[in-house]
Amino acid sequence: MDEAARFQKNGGSLFNFLQWLKIAQDAEGGLKPAEVDVRSDAVQILTIHAAKGAEWDYVAIPGLAERNFPNIGKKSDNWITNAGSIPVSMRGDYQQLPSINFDNFSTNKNLKDGIESFSDQWKSRKAMEEMRLAYVAITRAKQGLICTTSHFRTGENAVPPSRLFQLFANALGSIPGGKVIADEVIPDGINPMKENPITAFWPSQSKEVTKLREVASVVEVSEPFTKNEVEQIIKSSADEEKVSLLTDLGMIINEIQSKSSKQNIVLPTRLSVSTLLYLANDPQELALRLRRPMPNHIDKYARRGTEFHLWLENHFKHPSLISMDDLFNNDLSSDLMQDAPLDKLQNAWLGSDWANREPVAVEVGFETMIDTTLIRGRIDAVYQTTTDHYEVVDWKTGKVKSGQDLQTAAIQLAMYRLAYSKLKSVPIENISAAFHYVIDNETVRPADILNESELIGLVSKIPIQI
Repeated sequence: MDEAARFQKNGGSLFNFLQWLKIAQDAEGGLKPAEVDVRSDAVQILTIHAAKGAEWDYVAIPGLAERNFPNIGKKSDNWITNAGSIPVSMRGDYQQLPSINFDNFSTNKNLKDGIESFSDQWKSRKAMEEMRLAYVAITRAKQGLICTTSHFRTGENAVPPSRLFQLFANALGSIPGGKVIADEVIPDGINPMKENPITAFWPSQSKEVTKLREVASVVEVSEPFTKNEVEQIIKSSADEEKVSLLTDLGMIINEIQSKSSKQNIVLPTRLSVSTLLYLANDPQELALRLRRPMPNHIDKYARRGTEFHLWLENHFKHPSLISMDDLFNNDLSSDLMQDAPLDKLQNAWLGSDWANREPVAVEVGFETMIDTTLIRGRIDAVYQTTTDHYEVVDWKTGKVKSGQDLQTAAIQLAMYRLAYSKLKSVPIENISAAFHYVIDNETVRPADILNESELIGLVSKIPIQI
């Protein structure tokens, strides 16, 4: 999303952006991985590159088969044998790569030997890169590491374990607590998945769903029955097929009636800060959203706010990803937004007192428990006001709020204040909170910000009956 916002800001079209992504994938192996937030309540599946800089209690590395990981197989990015690869001399990192000078070869034999030597060096470099990647994967685990391979992959024949897997297997005896979880014998014949492939549909097409769709199609092309007609036919019909169909129709009617009746909506175990604002502003509307989620659109106000935040991050020399919540959280504020041009927002902020102050942190991501609910968010900026006092600040690109609107919005600051207190072990009374409305150059510090117990009380508004 960060790259998309930057591309759009520079006037790029969707078509050009997709072309750029394809070139980045083909030439550079994709974009730079985004920063990963470590989750303690979920299993995270990600690439080793994306895992750099983070740690988990337990890490599993699957697919340690020959030519898979380490990936030293037939497909090579050696530019001499692969026309799709860039020559070393044209690469920005050429000084760290093996090189070959064809002017040094006077005979075909010398040329052949030189190419073979270069290819060997290239393979060695590739192997070293893969081992460095393996080191990154291994060192992500704080307590336990699980390494696996399989006898078969996508081909017909069995594949041996990679040398990396063998390295782990040979080291088991010297690792405290190391053990073999499973060691299956290689089956005879070709890959069992080739002879008896296992297929499935996703989403699952259950018999019940298929039957309901068939019944729904019948209903759509039929003349509607009155309630009395349905009851009369059910009582009088002896035809098995009709009875079955009408029974299904009765089930559909019951389902519709149950949906229209009162239901208890339970709060998810993970929430964004913006969801707390919905909860405080309109619990019934939030309950409806939870029962039947609908996609939001990114309006021009949210996009302008995103552009301003990206510019401000560059100003602080701390670029990061704009969260999905920041992009889509516009329903509560669109009526209070004003469409100020980006340059006007920039000039207004540069003319404020905040432009002359240095934050101690920007774009601070957090995950904080409120009772049994995990709240996730990102603080725009944190300033140190005195030796032991801090202030969390949220930049606002819309109009200044007051009254009930400000009181609701202040829940965001309450959450930021509590999160930073827990994150940095700072007494919460030593942390203040403020909104800075950029275009009006006005900083608002709401009074009576909710404390932790009041935030717990807010979360306890769910379940809601709708």
